[in-house]
Amino acid sequence: MANRRARHHVRQAERLRRIRIGIIAAIGVVVVGFGGAALFYGTGADVGGEPAEGEHYRVVTPPDGAPRTLEVVEYFSYACVHCRNFDPLIEEWRTTLPEGVRFRRAHVAFNPAIGLLARAHVALGLEGALEANHDRIFRALHDRNRQFATAEALADYVDGFGIDRERFLTAMRSPRVARTVAENDQAFRDLALVSVPSLAVAGKYVINMDIGRKQALEVADRLVRAELESRAAEDAESGPDESG
Repeated sequence: MANRRARHHVRQAERLRRIRIGIIAAIGVVVVGFGGAALFYGTGADVGGEPAEGEHYRVVTPPDGAPRTLEVVEYFSYACVHCRNFDPLIEEWRTTLPEGVRFRRAHVAFNPAIGLLARAHVALGLEGALEANHDRIFRALHDRNRQFATAEALADYVDGFGIDRERFLTAMRSPRVARTVAENDQAFRDLALVSVPSLAVAGKYVINMDIGRKQALEVADRLVRAELESRAAEDAESGPDESG
């Protein structure tokens, strides 16, 4: 009997210890979450002068065969509330990019549920129905707490908004969509990114988003200008193409 009571007390103590650890861990997660949100949504300090490598951005080596087109990529997810809140700002900003500079979004695919949204984003883009549905999907998830657990649920939601249900499902299941999602996911890993939203310029500059949203876009502007000037100088040095 004494041994049984002792074992019971040991089990009870262990259970209480696990509960305490769980509570502490949960508090830690909340603190980290609010800390990250404060950094991201805070106004941040003005960049001032030229952006500094290591403070405002980091440099990576573009993969072989990277496109010559100067491109700014936002890695995002419809499931990310920070991406949703960043979206109006980046929509306005993208209209100010210099001629010849491309902006695009690449939806990450962290897990099967997020991968479903990634395929939807690519499918809608390929079918010319992204503009009609981009903000709608954000609002459905974050304003109305909608859940899209299947491709069919998404198809029902976008049906009649620039695309019909069957065409959307066909696109979602196409090899081209799967290949594009995989390429975006690989690029995300190649850039050593771990969170969204993230911004990359010309495949070689990754912007520090902790400096604040407006500051991040200011850094992107300056990096775009610097890259354009560098390319113009390279073209001038190489002289006209006389191969023809």
